[in-house]
Amino acid sequence: MQDDESLNQLLKPTLFFFKDKETRTFLAVFAIAFLLLTLKTYYSLAISNSELHNEVRFIDTWSISFNESSESVEETFLLGNDEVEIITLELTEADIPDGHAIGMFRVHISYEETNEIAIGNDPCDTVQATIGVTSLNAQWEDDNNSLSDSSNSCDTFTLKLLSYPNYDGSEYEIEAHNKVIALEPWSSNQYGIGSLEIEIQLQVEQSQVPTQNTDDDETITVVIETVYFSTSAEKLS
Repeated sequence: MQDDESLNQLLKPTLFFFKDKETRTFLAVFAIAFLLLTLKTYYSLAISNSELHNEVRFIDTWSISFNESSESVEETFLLGNDEVEIITLELTEADIPDGHAIGMFRVHISYEETNEIAIGNDPCDTVQATIGVTSLNAQWEDDNNSLSDSSNSCDTFTLKLLSYPNYDGSEYEIEAHNKVIALEPWSSNQYGIGSLEIEIQLQVEQSQVPTQNTDDDETITVVIETVYFSTSAEKLS
């Protein structure tokens, strides 16, 4: 009996509170507002964003293609026998066109035998060219690079350094949730940034017949071509 009286004493303030009409009205309004807020949240997550959710849930096939452009810097100089000339190209992030990345560098070296002789032809000199390893952010260990070469036939020859990982300009297909993810591997503009150095050396080839002039130098032209690319993705049906 004493326990029942104690329980009634504890519940009395609560019962008195709910007997108040204004309190009941306030609680009813609060309950309705809470229900509406819950329904709105569910609608936003489950219905309004259904298209975004579908992109996350389903994987599509995308065709990735590249559009290349290039800029070239040319330098011509006179090089003496056994001399070495080092040409440097500095690139910063500001040099990269918007929406592009640096795919590779090509270095074209050309020259002609200019020495005149009295009899026959003077043999072509030997030109050796090397892309020196620097802190330039590039794929220095890639097997497709051609970092060093030479010519003793007066033919133009080309060196190549790959900048962007796995870039070769070829179109390919990939499976991805959406376009952003499909293009993500090609979104960096940090590759190709730094100092590119090309070392040129000349070895004069003397003629075996008398000459009017002693051949001890050669005019060499070096063209550094920076290959940029932009990337596009098309969803395949």
